[in-house]
Amino acid sequence: MRSDLGFLRGVGRGLVRVGEVRCGVSVRRLRERWGLGVRSVAWSGLFWILAALTAGSAARAGEEAAAAVEDVKGAVELFVNARTAGSVDDFIVAAAKVRALADAGQPFFRFLLAVYASQDTLCNLPEKTRVKYLSEGRPLMMQYAEDGNSMAQYLVGMDCQVNLNAPAGARKWFERAAEQGHALAQNSLGLIYYQGQDVAQNYDKASEYFRLAALQGNLNGEYNLGTLYYYGHGVPQDDDMALRLYTRAAEKGNSNAMNNLGWLYQQGRGVAKDLEKAAAWYRKSAETGNANGQFNYGFSCARGAGVPQNFREAAMWYWRAADQGNVEAQVNIGVLYRDGLGLKQDDGKALDWFAKAAEQKHSMAQFFIGQMYEQGRGVPLDEGRACRWYRKAAENGNPHAFNALGTFYYRGKTVAKDYVQAEAHYRRAALQGLPAAQNNLGMLYLRGEGVVQSHERAAEWFIKAVKQGNADAAYNLALLHEYGKGVEASHILAVNLCKQAALQGHVGAAEWLFRNGYTAWLKSAAKKGGEAGHQPAAR
Repeated sequence: MRSDLGFLRGVGRGLVRVGEVRCGVSVRRLRERWGLGVRSVAWSGLFWILAALTAGSAARAGEEAAAAVEDVKGAVELFVNARTAGSVDDFIVAAAKVRALADAGQPFFRFLLAVYASQDTLCNLPEKTRVKYLSEGRPLMMQYAEDGNSMAQYLVGMDCQVNLNAPAGARKWFERAAEQGHALAQNSLGLIYYQGQDVAQNYDKASEYFRLAALQGNLNGEYNLGTLYYYGHGVPQDDDMALRLYTRAAEKGNSNAMNNLGWLYQQGRGVAKDLEKAAAWYRKSAETGNANGQFNYGFSCARGAGVPQNFREAAMWYWRAADQGNVEAQVNIGVLYRDGLGLKQDDGKALDWFAKAAEQKHSMAQFFIGQMYEQGRGVPLDEGRACRWYRKAAENGNPHAFNALGTFYYRGKTVAKDYVQAEAHYRRAALQGLPAAQNNLGMLYLRGEGVVQSHERAAEWFIKAVKQGNADAAYNLALLHEYGKGVEASHILAVNLCKQAALQGHVGAAEWLFRNGYTAWLKSAAKKGGEAGHQPAAR
């Protein structure tokens, strides 16, 4: 599994969902225990660090020595927790502290920094220095690990996992540390079994290890266990438990948990639906530098969900998330530039952001690039390139792209006209629930193009699209009711469907209503027009 699992993707469709199980650790204790046994974290792994720090300072007072221990513990705890808990800002601060200790010549901190630098460039450690610190530190860490030091065992396991490509060795050292109650190792083992890293995937074992870490107040163990409860992996599905665990992790500063709490409040899972609280949690997550929280809070601003609608504010948070590589934010800021919402309209900048997201194989970004070429926006009009981008998006399962390709085949744009291929592409999109494709498929049945002509089948697809608010389908279904083709003949239903379409701006439906003497709906249209807002959406 990815470190940011199971996100609801797409522009204008929703926010980032509850996140993935993550690795990460904490040594804070949890006082409320759910009635289970208490496990304490032994900091014996840092006593030898203190000895290194205080060597030659026998005159130091006991209180000063104790303060030094706490300072060391705090630096290590902040470093190993901040990034995995989703906070970029905290991690940068922690990395600077650890780097200062490493620069002072402390072998433990050099090795710690080098191990984590293998995974995160924010450690800001040159590659030659990283390799040097690892090679110099390995003999010392191995000696401490063999002597039973749990912190050293954990770091040796991390080295095996991220640098030496030795998953069996990593698991062995994590197990030895976990047996001593080491929360970092327990959480790492949980992740190994959850993802099936060189072992059979086992949610039960994953939940066992995450629970051990959580019982020590480990904020990442709490977060991961909460995610298992959210999905029902290895434990009964339980939104209430997910809420409790995310809340505990969030209170300790886990910004991924803050983001997930926002999702629970937005969806009303385990708690009453509350968009204001959802936006508040997203903002808390965003302010720590969490890219998913930044995207979600930006999305809330764009939609006016729990906060006043503000596209300028949305653009700011999208940019912060996009700058960290958040692909959803890259697509959404592209939409704001394309539509001129909160930002000066700029097709070139929109295309640049879509291209960044397309590099990550984001199917909606690929589709949008195809649109830009088809419409000649920001680039010369080129239907051939548009078709190629639509194919790329379709290969990634994008329903909008299937629908667009169906239209290319229907009209013979850059490809030979082929109603059978048009039907096949429209159907792929329609079965994914895209209302425009459902309407297009209905039109093929209505005309008998690429399929056997059938008013009944046409009506079935129009009805599916109407239920999702598609104006074209409402008008088409209205005409079937007016003439009793494949459905009940009903002038009343025809009028109501045409009103529904006309209120969405459908010109044909409005003209039909005028021809038949219906004008009262115009008052509703005027009122709706005065209240309507703008939403960034897929086109």
